[in-house]
Amino acid sequence: MSDEYDVLFKNALIVDGTGAPSFKGGLAIKGERIQKITKDDFPKGDYKKILDVKGNVVSPGFIDVHNHVDLSILYYPRAESFVRQGITSFVGGHCGDSTGPYNEFIGEPWFYVDIYQEVRPTMGRSEWLIPKDDFNVRHKELYGWEINFKTMADYFKKVEETKLSPNMAPMVGHGDIRSYVMGMDYKRYAKKKEINEMKKLVEQAMLDGCIGLSVGRTYEPGRWASFEEILACAKVASKYGGVYNSHSLRSLPRGDMSPDDVPAHPIWGIQEVIEIGKKAKMSVEVSHLGSGWVVTPDGNDIMTEAGIRATLKVIDDAVKEKVNIHFDIIPHYQTGGIFTSPYLFAIFSQWEKIAGSPEQLAKAFNMKDLREEIKKKINSGDLLSVNPKRDPLWAEKLYVKVCKDERFVDKNIKEIADLLKVKPVDVLFDILQADPWTKTMNARTKDDWAKLEYFKHPRMMIGCDTFAIDENYQCKTGTLMLPNQNAFGGMAYYLRRMIREKKLLTIEEAVRKITKMPADKFMMKDRGILKEGAYADITVWNPKTIKDNGDQIEPRRYPDGIMNVIINGQIVVEDNKHTGALSGKILYRQP
Repeated sequence: MSDEYDVLFKNALIVDGTGAPSFKGGLAIKGERIQKITKDDFPKGDYKKILDVKGNVVSPGFIDVHNHVDLSILYYPRAESFVRQGITSFVGGHCGDSTGPYNEFIGEPWFYVDIYQEVRPTMGRSEWLIPKDDFNVRHKELYGWEINFKTMADYFKKVEETKLSPNMAPMVGHGDIRSYVMGMDYKRYAKKKEINEMKKLVEQAMLDGCIGLSVGRTYEPGRWASFEEILACAKVASKYGGVYNSHSLRSLPRGDMSPDDVPAHPIWGIQEVIEIGKKAKMSVEVSHLGSGWVVTPDGNDIMTEAGIRATLKVIDDAVKEKVNIHFDIIPHYQTGGIFTSPYLFAIFSQWEKIAGSPEQLAKAFNMKDLREEIKKKINSGDLLSVNPKRDPLWAEKLYVKVCKDERFVDKNIKEIADLLKVKPVDVLFDILQADPWTKTMNARTKDDWAKLEYFKHPRMMIGCDTFAIDENYQCKTGTLMLPNQNAFGGMAYYLRRMIREKKLLTIEEAVRKITKMPADKFMMKDRGILKEGAYADITVWNPKTIKDNGDQIEPRRYPDGIMNVIINGQIVVEDNKHTGALSGKILYRQP
C-alpha cells in the first residue's frame, strides 16, 4: 500500500537553507512536517494536493529577526504583508517594547499612535507611557476588548485564542519591564531594589516562554538605564539560554536629555552589546547595524567605506573573542523604521495639528512671524525631520514627486530653490502653499552599495522593522503615516538585489541568511531548514521574477515572484493570495 501525503512539490529547485548546493527534486508534506525529500524525482504515493512548481525555488520559509509584528498581530492575525512576501516566522518584542508585562501604564506608542493622539494629544512625539485605564476606554470602543496583559503569558493566551498565520518567537522588552517597576518616574537610574524587581519580571517572562531580552537604548525608557541595570536583566535571560538584542546608540539622543548626558557615538552602542555578551555569557544581536563612525559631510564613498569596514571589524573581532554575535539590516536602503509619510506637510506636523488641516497650515504660512519661528527652529537643528546641522545636504535628498505645480515635480528642494531664487528652507513653505498635499520621496543615496556591503557579511540577517498589516492600513491622525515599504517587500528587495541584480551572494547563501541562520540564532528547533522531519515552513518563489513593488509614495504593494507559502504544513499563500489559514504558532523558548 502506498504512503499518503498531504502536499507534494514536484519539479522543484530545492534550496535547503544550510548553504549546501541546491538540487532538482521533490518534497512531500504530511501533517505539520516534511515527510520525504528526493533528488531528480519525487516521492511516490497518494497526495491530497500536488503542486508543480516548474523549476522554481522551494526553500525554507523566510524568518524576519527584527520587527514589531507582536504589536499588530492581534489586529491583523493573517499578517498578509509578511506572509505574502514569504515570511513564515518572525521574532517580535524588539526595541525594549514588547506586549507586556504591563502594570498601570501601557508603553507602546508605535502601533497605537492613533489612540495615543486621541487620548493624550501632543504637538510633537507622544509620551512613552499612557495610563492603561484611559487607553482602554478608546481601545474597547474600537476593538471590543481591553488590553489587560499583566504578564507575557496573558498576552500569549490572547494570541492563541485569536490565532495567527505566521509563527512568532517572542522576546520580552526591557522598556516595559522598567515601566512596570518605575512608572512615570523613569527618567533616572534605577535603585537596587527596583533592579531586583526588574530581574524577577525578566525571569517570569523567560518562564512564560520568551526567547530573550530586547533593549531600546535610544528610546524611552531604556536610554535612562545604567549599564549595571541592563547587565543585571541580561544575566537573568542568559540563565535561561536567552538572546540579548539592542540597537547601536544613535549620535543624537531622543527626548529629554538627562543632566549628565553627552552625545553618544554609534560605536558605543555596538561595544555595549559586545560587553553584555561577554559579561552575561550570552548570545547577542545588534539591530540595524550601520557605521559606528559618523562621516560629516556624507556623500564621500571612500570615507563611507572606511566606516563600514571599521564597524564590521568590531564585529569580527568580537567573533574572534568567542562572542556569539550577529546583526540585522533593514532591507530597503531608501527608508528605515516603522512608518513613512509621503506628505511634505509631515515636516511641519506639530503646526499642522494646531492648524487643523494641511490647507489651513498652508494659509497660516502667510504669517511672516510663523515662518520665522519655524525657520529658526529648523536652522538651529531642533526639528527632527529637517536638520541642517545634522545633514547639510538635506535639500539635495528630498524630491517632490506629486504636486499640482508641475514645475516642482521630480526636482529636489535645492533645485527648486535655485529655480525660485530663494533659500531651500523657504521653498518648503512655497511648495505647500502651491499644493498642501504635495508628496515627496527621500533619496538618501544614489545607490545602495553601502547597504549591500553589510548584506555580504557572514553574520548578517534581515529585519524588516515594521508591522504585519494589510494593504488598507494607514494612520488616521497626524501625518497620515503609512507602513514602511519593507512591510510588504523587504525580503523580495534583499533577494532581487543580492542574487539576480548584483550577484553578490549565491542563492544558497542568500537563503541561509534568512532561514537556518536566524532559526539557529533564536532557537527555532526544526525550522529554517528543509529536511525530513522538520516543520513544513516553506516558501516557493521565482528567482528570476521576485521583485518588491512598493515605494515611499505607495508602499502598500505586494511583491511579485512568490507563489506559495506553507506554514506548519498548511498552505497560507497560494498563487500569491492569502488562503485565510491561521496555522502559525507561538515558538516558546525550549527548556
